[in-house]
Amino acid sequence: MNQNLSSLLIGLVGAAITLSAYSQTFISPAQCVAVGLLVLMFGLLVREGLISL
Repeated sequence: MNQNLSSLLIGLVGAAITLSAYSQTFISPAQCVAVGLLVLMFGLLVREGLISL
C-alpha cells in the first residue's frame, strides 16, 4: 500500500473517531476528540514521510 493511501485511511479513521465523540459512551468526549486528533496527526506524519509504515 503506498504512502498516500495509508495516510488517507489513517485520516479517515481519525476523523471517524473524532466525529463519534458524542455518540459513544466508551470513553469521555474530550478523550475521544484527543485520540482522534492524535490519529489525524499520525496520518499527517505518515503523509509527509516522517514516519514510514
